Amino acid sequence: MDVLLEMHGGFSAIAMFRMILALVCGTIVGMERQLKGRFVAVGCKTFCMVCLGAALAMITNEYLVRSNNGSGDLARMAAQVISGIGFLGAGTIMTTGSNKIRGLATASSLWVTASLGIAIGAGFYVGSVGGVALILVSTSFCNAAQKFVNSRSKVMRLQLECETEEVLLQLKEYIAEKKFRIMSIARHSENKWYKKDICVILEMDLQKRQNHQGVVEEIRGLQGVRYAEEI
Repeated sequence: MDVLLEMHGGFSAIAMFRMILALVCGTIVGMERQLKGRFVAVGCKTFCMVCLGAALAMITNEYLVRSNNGSGDLARMAAQVISGIGFLGAGTIMTTGSNKIRGLATASSLWVTASLGIAIGAGFYVGSVGGVALILVSTSFCNAAQKFVNSRSKVMRLQLECETEEVLLQLKEYIAEKKFRIMSIARHSENKWYKKDICVILEMDLQKRQNHQGVVEEIRGLQGVRYAEEI
């Protein structure tokens, strides 16, 4: 591909082709994150800019080497991109009100998108296009596998909102009846529908693997429970 492009348009044609391909690949990865509702603030624009920037760094590096008659280090800018993308990924990681860490998958997606840009900028088209395909396949498979495993794990973590303190006693009786074991319980004042409600984060051991959704539905059916959701 590069040989044909250089024959018809020189290095400028190669550079434009690589930058356009970087934009396309970055947008595809960004769309995958955004369609899943994962950290929407980091959407297609960020991903395609990361991929384009990484590709442009490699193209510029190659241009400098060509300008100096082949002298220089083609890997220098790539190393700087890989190490420098960390600050952008770190900015996507956050802890929610329920003490749950979010953004790790988005941070890793940004990092791998930068790697895609480097591959495109270096002219490794098979690796870049194949990389995008593998990213889409692996994320879909991992999401399905994680959902399956989490729904059948022995450990369950819930966020509950109850009308009164008495509801917690009722919940404790339910847990004892089911022979579950409370691992931890903590009150939370934020993210409540009603100011007077009791909001707790409950982690419990189910003692055996079972469908979590059934447990959530049973807890929702307890009188006085306004809200129950696995987190």
